Amino acid sequence: MSETIVKKERTFRHRDRLSQVPIYLGKQFRFFINESDWKVIPMAAVIAMLVSVVIRNRIFANMEGCVIGSFALTCVALWNGCFNSIQAICRERAIIKREHRSGMHITSYMFSHMVYQFVLCLVQTIVSLYVMHATGVPFPEEGIFLKKMMIVEFGITMLLISYAADMMSLFISSIAHTTTAAMTVMPFVLIFQLVFSGGVIPLPERIQPLSNFTISNYGIKAIASQCGYNELPMAAGWTAVNSMRNSEINEVITVGQVLDILNSDALAKHREDVVISPKTEAEMLEILDLGITGNAEKMIIKDPITFGELLDFANNSELIQKRRDKSFPVDITVGDLMEIFGEDNVKNFLQQRTAEAAQKKQYEKTRVNVLINWFFLCVFILGFALMSTVSLELIDKDKR
Repeated sequence: MSETIVKKERTFRHRDRLSQVPIYLGKQFRFFINESDWKVIPMAAVIAMLVSVVIRNRIFANMEGCVIGSFALTCVALWNGCFNSIQAICRERAIIKREHRSGMHITSYMFSHMVYQFVLCLVQTIVSLYVMHATGVPFPEEGIFLKKMMIVEFGITMLLISYAADMMSLFISSIAHTTTAAMTVMPFVLIFQLVFSGGVIPLPERIQPLSNFTISNYGIKAIASQCGYNELPMAAGWTAVNSMRNSEINEVITVGQVLDILNSDALAKHREDVVISPKTEAEMLEILDLGITGNAEKMIIKDPITFGELLDFANNSELIQKRRDKSFPVDITVGDLMEIFGEDNVKNFLQQRTAEAAQKKQYEKTRVNVLINWFFLCVFILGFALMSTVSLELIDKDKR
């Protein structure tokens, strides 16, 4: 009788789901030590260091840097999460099948994996952010939720991206029968996540909806919103014009064309800019370079002349208006033109105009935007965890 009681106690000791969780959680941490799963931690540090060395001088400085930084941080989190669990289930598939037939609850097994993978992703996120901060990545200081701890908000986003990628890989591992099959599928999944994210690589309109099925899409949008993409200048236009500084312009234009350009809406805001400062007779003669010495104290131009005053004079001058059709050759470089209008004015104008054209509503620095993207990342996490559980519940039907 006593032997029967002992046998029953051993048989039903861990039958309930809750009591099985710490057993399989302990198993995962033993894998971490004995199966060298700890290597993913230094790997995360190396990946973060390589990425930060490449992008740290451009990240978050302008719109382009914000997109590059968002994409890079998303890549770091994706890589960490994907390689954490891609072999976690398929490497012990035969053991899972045997234990499931002996009374193991798949939900307990999956929950233990979720807890373990969350801890792993959390450690990797902390290590990655520490390495990036140490290598000089200039994270914004003011956050949306935590005013003086923006790096914590970035950490939450990277953790959610990494954890979502981890659960995605866990699902792949649950349906793959071998580690070789899982590792073969992994590159294609990563390519899909990165190429179809819609962040750095513009997608054709017909396939843009595919980006809604990528973790990277919501990760990039969350980070871009956090770093204030719409509030940053865009450097692309100015960089392109500045690279043509020595390019020559050889054209024949009319007086009317020049006046039309000067009267354009783009230059309207510069009407109050001073184009001719007060000049003495000597200063004016020196500018004209006529070889004549003038009176150093006699003022020729007593008051500064603004761009608007000069333009009004040209518009109201009958002599100039009669010569609107008169043409004259222009032989000048782009650099000379920038000096005429003021290099800083040209730079600010181009950066402001291109930034206005490049603004995106989904990148606005608002709590709603960030929370929406966090929500969808959580949906990915729960969705892949659920699909992994369902897949393993059918493991007994696997004839292999």
